[in-house]
Amino acid sequence: MGSFSIWHWLIIVIFIGAIYGIYRFAKRTPPASSSASGPVGVGGWLLLLVAGLMFLGPLMGAGRINADIMSAESQYPNLLTVPAWGTFKSATWWSFLVVCCLSFYAGLGLAKGRDISVVKRAKILLWVIGPVASIVMGLFIPLAVFGKIESDPQFFGALIASVIVSAIWTAYLSKSRRVKATYAPTRPEDSA
Repeated sequence: MGSFSIWHWLIIVIFIGAIYGIYRFAKRTPPASSSASGPVGVGGWLLLLVAGLMFLGPLMGAGRINADIMSAESQYPNLLTVPAWGTFKSATWWSFLVVCCLSFYAGLGLAKGRDISVVKRAKILLWVIGPVASIVMGLFIPLAVFGKIESDPQFFGALIASVIVSAIWTAYLSKSRRVKATYAPTRPEDSA
């Protein structure tokens, strides 16, 4: 461990800027319920969820995948000559791109939308980009490319962690007073 480099500071500034940008973007759309008491709008834990869906999750996932691939290639340099390894990397990155797009879509819906349908969509997508994506990328892609699955304790730990995280955020979206005050049960166009 050393001192903070310019890259550490740059990451911190980008993180703070992303959260502030999402906050300002979400403030453009007023909450669905202006008469609600308590917290209203995209802020607090909801802002953290939106920032995580739109930026933090995809960036951390890309870093993890890149580190895992680079680690495997440095431990086993012959992998670079195996055609199936290139296929595996391509399939992993393309699957991850789909996961990133779904994650961004869920976060954007929560930041911009004000009816309950965006919350329902976010709950479903939390499970798709979490446990379902872990299973696809950790089991199905290796099975399809290599024809077998290696026992990996890290995979099962990551799968359990993704289930827990998805369950916590789903519970938050279901029970939060801020979420209930920010997103209307029906669309405003339907009540007019």
